[in-house]
Amino acid sequence: MTDQQRFTFGYHLNTWDLGGLSLTDGLEVIRRNGFSYVEALARDELSNDFARRYMGTGYQPVPMGSTDIDFLGRIEHFSKAQDEGLRLSSLYVNREYVNPLTWDAERATLDAIVRLLKGFDSPGVVLGGGPPARNGSDHSPELYRRFASALSELGARAETLGMWAAYHPHIDTFIETREQLDRLMNELDGSSAGLCIDVAHLTLAGSDPVATIRDYASAVKYIHYKDVDDPSLFNGAERYDAFRPLGEGVVDMAAVTAELHAARYDGIVIIELDTTEQDPEEALQASVQYLAGLGLALQPTT
Repeated sequence: MTDQQRFTFGYHLNTWDLGGLSLTDGLEVIRRNGFSYVEALARDELSNDFARRYMGTGYQPVPMGSTDIDFLGRIEHFSKAQDEGLRLSSLYVNREYVNPLTWDAERATLDAIVRLLKGFDSPGVVLGGGPPARNGSDHSPELYRRFASALSELGARAETLGMWAAYHPHIDTFIETREQLDRLMNELDGSSAGLCIDVAHLTLAGSDPVATIRDYASAVKYIHYKDVDDPSLFNGAERYDAFRPLGEGVVDMAAVTAELHAARYDGIVIIELDTTEQDPEEALQASVQYLAGLGLALQPTT
């Protein structure tokens, strides 16, 4: 392991969650392979409905709302995992942020989720979503201002609890490309809201994740290590099938790692993989072996 490493790795529950597999099994696989952190989708009703309406994942069934039993039962999985030493690093939460008809409910439920995460001693919350721009156009300046204002408000709320709130640029959401991110960051100047950089989603959008980390290092609160096949081979909903274990795609993970070292990043890096035809534990182990080849360990020595 390089003595430059200051960050700790966790693993995402997506492989089991999105594949319809047992969450109990997934949490146990992540724990027994040496990870101390796990991230998961919130999967509350507002997050699920956003994904159904905006994210290009293909045909969807008639919407079935989540219940408080579903959500609280999900939280119990994380409680049991924490008892076994696997800490919840964050939840990924989708919202619109710019819809005046839903913002009050979005803000209230996000505040509750942040307070829930505080109870888990999680360092922060990952904010996703926002309606994507359509038809080759971009959002209006006023919409950027409203979006940034909502993120800033959420960042300030998290900060009062000693936590961070980090927005995640993601395909089929408000911020997909580097150009859009630059416009947002101009509006967020001086804000307490930060960034979760997902290197695969930026790559899918035709952006350079290494340059993004370098240029916005002071705002980066959280990182997703995720690999993706050649983006030119995938369109629309197919893009969600393009993700690969680390080292099996086109993302220059060595350069990403070098940039994190240069920035002296000392937070959490989450390894993420969506559905896979491999055995989930074998896919996890393939990514861990790839990290070892980069001179990285799951935890730094200091």
